Amino acid sequence: MNSGKPTTRRVTYDPLTELMAHYAGRKSERKKESVRAASVEDRLKNRIIDGDKVGLPADLDEGLKQYSPLDIINTILLEGMKVVGELFGSGQMQLPFVLQSAEVMKTAVAYLEPHMDKASVASKGTMVIATVKGDVHDIGKNLVDIILTNNGFTVVNLGIKCPIESILTSAGEHRADAIGMSGLLVKSTLIMKENLEVMNEREDATPVILGGAALTRKYVETDLQGIYRGEVRYARDAFDGLRFMEKIMAGEKAGSRSEGLPAGKNVGGSRRGEAGSPAGARRMSGGGKEDTGGKKQGGKRSDTRTDIPIPEPPFLGTRVVTDISLEDVFRYVNDVALIRGQWQVKKGKLTEEEYRTMLQERVYPDYERLKKEIVNNRLLQPAVVYGYFPCRSDGNDVIIYHEDSDSERLRFTFPRQSAAPFLCLADFFASVESGKTDVIGLQLVTMGAVASDHSSRLFEADNYKEYLYFHGLSVEGAEALAELWHKNMRQDLGIHGRDATEIRRLFSQGYQGSRYSFGYPACPNLEDQVKVMELLQGETIGVTLSDEFQLVPEQSTTAMIVHHPQARYFTVKGDSSS
Repeated sequence: MNSGKPTTRRVTYDPLTELMAHYAGRKSERKKESVRAASVEDRLKNRIIDGDKVGLPADLDEGLKQYSPLDIINTILLEGMKVVGELFGSGQMQLPFVLQSAEVMKTAVAYLEPHMDKASVASKGTMVIATVKGDVHDIGKNLVDIILTNNGFTVVNLGIKCPIESILTSAGEHRADAIGMSGLLVKSTLIMKENLEVMNEREDATPVILGGAALTRKYVETDLQGIYRGEVRYARDAFDGLRFMEKIMAGEKAGSRSEGLPAGKNVGGSRRGEAGSPAGARRMSGGGKEDTGGKKQGGKRSDTRTDIPIPEPPFLGTRVVTDISLEDVFRYVNDVALIRGQWQVKKGKLTEEEYRTMLQERVYPDYERLKKEIVNNRLLQPAVVYGYFPCRSDGNDVIIYHEDSDSERLRFTFPRQSAAPFLCLADFFASVESGKTDVIGLQLVTMGAVASDHSSRLFEADNYKEYLYFHGLSVEGAEALAELWHKNMRQDLGIHGRDATEIRRLFSQGYQGSRYSFGYPACPNLEDQVKVMELLQGETIGVTLSDEFQLVPEQSTTAMIVHHPQARYFTVKGDSSS
């Protein structure tokens, strides 16, 4: 799709890829039919369902001749939003078009407001919502805000990195009917538990709705409900939050979702940190026990080969690169992760033909338009700082040396598998005992603060669908830049001969070595980001760390580049001292 030439995109291992290749560059073969319903009631309802703003004021004016503004909202427009929710829940409508419907709802309400007596405008209920302390991810929370707001509720959105004191103060000031807490990281789930304990201490039993990629329904509705004196529920997506709010306001228990949907998913709120890992991968908190070296703990070393030639890096130290073509970055975007993962455009209950048509007529044109707009207006500004450092392994540690390859600068400690094959990242580097000096690559990439700024502007302007599209592409753009730069570093090290010839194959580690990001099982401690930032001096490209060791701006990622041919992603369960 990036090239616009179907003949260069023929792959066979992913159905969406095949569809994208087949339809890339093709124009719609049929015009969108505009069917005008007979009654103004049906026309207004269908405008919400179809996400159609064109001619909306005229229909609203006609509706005002028969109904009060409040009746139009409550009996016609909200009925349309109810249908949208049902279509989304049944898999017949995808998230971008849900948000497009919400845009129409917002526009219609804004048009009707001047005709209403403010005293007659009543909210269906109020939620205070926030991303919990230490977490900078807000897409999932903002989607809940959009859906609730455009279904008649009042939402007080406190933003990111919000401490429980601020949440409770706001809930009191606004007499909130419920509190929503969101977060992406596993560490955030622990913060949520602490927040509930604080609410218990203050004898606050306000209903709480929790959402985020690292959460599971069992954890929320068993473990957390077991410690909280009030009601706490897990929201898989924004419409779960809406359903729970409606039950709360009706005086009912929110109850558990009965549709059997999988737990641990957060619409639009997750991202990949390691090449080839799934969009829903969960970052670890770094709160577990650290290993302190395989020998000291008695852990068994894996049988990873030690006779691997050590490549010669082109330089030691760091370099900054800012003159990076966005077109080159876009070539490395994982379109499947973007469309299915970030944008949540899935087949659902659509037929194959309906799905093809939707992609061809609605998704691909938006994708191509968005890329052109980003390039023309420099809405993403890719930058990289990367480098090579002499290193050796010592048990479970990787020691980074100064450029003299003799004096220790700092060291990373990684967990080791407690059962065969007993893997640890340190095993992929020459040991202290070997007398050899190995090399480790480090990279930090970002799409620039402009990405977060533009996302915020789109959200504040109620440009919901574009907000989802742009945010998703900016996040996947950071991953694409990391993939592109990893390829450049393999070329630097002379190990690129094993690279897959097709870019898409690179997403599943079609190359020698591996790229490991902190916060994932092989290197779970986010605190290690401090060491990476020290080595790379991330502030040179405008990247900083939050108090919880997350990269700011969000559209950034770090990685260790390991050249060993046996290096692959692996999980670590338990700790190596057991």
